[in-house]
Amino acid sequence: NLKKRKKKKKKKNYLKKTKKDPAQFLQVHGRACKVHLDSAVALAAESPVNMMPWQGDTNNMIDRFDVRAHLDHIPDYTPPLLTTISPEQESDERKCNYERYRGLVQNDFAGISEEQCLYQIYIDELYGGLQRPSEDEKKKLAEKKASIGYTYEDSTVAEVEKVVEKPEEEESPAEEESNSDEDETWRWMWTN
Repeated sequence: NLKKRKKKKKKKNYLKKTKKDPAQFLQVHGRACKVHLDSAVALAAESPVNMMPWQGDTNNMIDRFDVRAHLDHIPDYTPPLLTTISPEQESDERKCNYERYRGLVQNDFAGISEEQCLYQIYIDELYGGLQRPSEDEKKKLAEKKASIGYTYEDSTVAEVEKVVEKPEEEESPAEEESNSDEDETWRWMWTN
């Protein structure tokens, strides 16, 4: 236990000593070389053919092999109030802002918190936004179903009896109440 404390203290002291300004660790390496002046090479390098304006400024000419040519050009910032926007661009921007903030405004009006909304999005992505079909949708789907008769080669043909649909029995008020409670619970689960 004593060894661990000593080791911890030693490490702490080492880190204190080495914690310095990062600029102190900067190292520059180079090697000596001789410069051979050749007037023909110097004239060729400085000729206007090899020079180009830097960032479009003709007063600041650089060699075409200069590394500054690869630096990004950062335009001067102009505040949005000083920029002139055409009415068409303004209309497009207004439409974009409407779409951008529509969900936030709707959630704020409905009193839905950000966590609830994000949870709903998570559930929709996880389960594909499954929803129970309503009674009307069930009836429409039932009407679209078709039965296709098929007889196997070795089977006998049986007469198909026409099935008479029974009229739907009306639900009692107690059943209606329980169904509405289930629907309400279902809606609450999806909105919360």
